[in-house]
Amino acid sequence: MLARVLLCIVFFVVIGMPQRVLAAPSDLPSLLFVTAAASEAAYSGELPELLRARLVAAGWQIASYETPGHRGTVGRFFHMVRTDADGAETHLIAFPGTERGSDVWTDLRIGRAVFGGTTPAEFLSMREAPVTERGETPLVHRGFLDYTQAALFTDALPAYAGRTAGEAIADELRAYPDAQIYLTGHSLGGAAAVLAAARLSDLGVSPEQLIVTTFGAPAVGNAAFARRYEGKFTLRRVVMSGDPMKDILAKPLGFQQFGERVTWSPARSVAKFPHAMTVYVDAAIRRLCDAYGGERAYLFLMGTPDRTAGRTLYTLPIETKMDEVLTEDAPYMAAVLRDALHVRSAHTVFAAGGGGLHEHLAAARAAGAQEMIAYRIAGAKIRDAHETYRITLEHAVYDMDGNLIAAGSRSARTGTLTPIETVLYLFAQD
Repeated sequence: MLARVLLCIVFFVVIGMPQRVLAAPSDLPSLLFVTAAASEAAYSGELPELLRARLVAAGWQIASYETPGHRGTVGRFFHMVRTDADGAETHLIAFPGTERGSDVWTDLRIGRAVFGGTTPAEFLSMREAPVTERGETPLVHRGFLDYTQAALFTDALPAYAGRTAGEAIADELRAYPDAQIYLTGHSLGGAAAVLAAARLSDLGVSPEQLIVTTFGAPAVGNAAFARRYEGKFTLRRVVMSGDPMKDILAKPLGFQQFGERVTWSPARSVAKFPHAMTVYVDAAIRRLCDAYGGERAYLFLMGTPDRTAGRTLYTLPIETKMDEVLTEDAPYMAAVLRDALHVRSAHTVFAAGGGGLHEHLAAARAAGAQEMIAYRIAGAKIRDAHETYRITLEHAVYDMDGNLIAAGSRSARTGTLTPIETVLYLFAQD
């Protein structure tokens, strides 16, 4: 109960303030990257921890909540907020996918439940209504429904005058019709994002205010559900080629997808794992780099560095040495490392091009640098391990006389992380 009280207080602070403007990603590549990163950050593990730490360091406020629900279901979500210098805010609600025993139980409860109502009390009443095969009755996955109900539409508290957290969000969005909220998630989390948007729509929130992006999410309801909520919110379904989850409930339950489908293909280095959220993040990074050279939207997520203090560091062109299958990954590895350096180092100066050591030393002195650093990324396939690689990140630091003053090397196997994400993980260890 204390967790729910804290939840209400936090939502009142971050959603209850008047006259706010939501700062939205200005284009589709940025939006898909930010929502993919948020969906990954909602999980547990090395990459999610890294993403959350970077988000917090860049000024994002992140709070996680979980609430026990019907028949052992546990509803969970992360609320992520960033306030820009002009006071504009970005609000993201990210639901994690399957990673706990309670989540597996939620997935396996594949019975159908009636979906409808305009209040939390009616939501629960409709859930218990007899299932009918009449074509106009919206039916949804019972486990997904209970997960969403537990996360946002249970435990009405006095702090909200008897409202649930979902009602408080809906009230605030109705009061400020220019505001929007982004809902996202992977797999089970994507299903919850769709159902949460449908519930908020039933509470009177306009379609323009609800932006949903899912990754590898199954269909959540029948044709009647799709007909009722098509157009009630913006829905983009990102689907990786080879990901079986998108069709898994179509035949046994008669469910169907709706919204705009966005199809991606996994890189050769990670093609074995098309449903993994890390593969979706990897693809989002690639598309971001293709659109902006890697810098613009990475900084949207990570924040603008403080370039007013600190030592000036001159960075040589990043070198890469890869096995053949990783050659297409190499430019993206260099791009994310460059952006990570840009975020971390207040006065990073990047070498304009090639040249020898003496030419770079002269350029570093002209830039007022105190040190010069060289990075090298190497990637090699691990023998007898399918689509598993060892990524090594090396660096060497020189003073302005060209003397080597420090050097280091870190390496890690891919697996839970893609090769591109492994570079970020290794850089974060320094």
